[in-house]
Amino acid sequence: MVQGDQKILVGAMGGPAYLNHDVLRHSEMGTIPLQKNTVALTTLAMLAAMGIVARMFVRIPVIPGLLDLTPGFLFSELGGVIGGLPGGALVGAVVGLGGAIAGGEPPILPMIGNICLGIGTGYAIHVKTDRDSLLYIVMVILGGGIIGGFIPSMTIFAAFTESIEITILYATIDMLQAFLWAFVALVLERVVIRPIIGQYLYPDDDFQELVQ
Repeated sequence: MVQGDQKILVGAMGGPAYLNHDVLRHSEMGTIPLQKNTVALTTLAMLAAMGIVARMFVRIPVIPGLLDLTPGFLFSELGGVIGGLPGGALVGAVVGLGGAIAGGEPPILPMIGNICLGIGTGYAIHVKTDRDSLLYIVMVILGGGIIGGFIPSMTIFAAFTESIEITILYATIDMLQAFLWAFVALVLERVVIRPIIGQYLYPDDDFQELVQ
């Protein structure tokens, strides 16, 4: 039986057992919030390629040899927004490889950091399937900044400096730029990507709800 946003199932004792609509949607859509087609794979591949270019050639040194500001964050986080955990981890790994090759930072930092950026924004769709909800937006921005920016920088960068103050400063700067690029990723997904190729990317039921 269906009642509002819940389905009523018969519990073990014969009484009604309620399942949240988001939980049911998550189980129905599987572990990857994308259609398994050429458009989805091509989109993630293009994001990864653009991320490599941005990460290698567009860098603003903050602490030379240790910390750069870069729009490469955007592509790892956008991979997570579009493709959930798998998409974010995949795009983040490729972008991180580009960052490691480009130099300017200890190689392990862009490798791990960009994967965490994709995971930080990608987990949200597995928890809240409504991409337009305030909760989803907040989860993406906080996840991108804290999971993708602050935590990896705070832990990895600590191995390269003895100053806790510099480590905290580094992690805070990374967190703030990750917040910014996560917001930009959300705007791009909604304004550019969804209207153009959303019907090819997302499962039919999800896309129909997004355009209503």
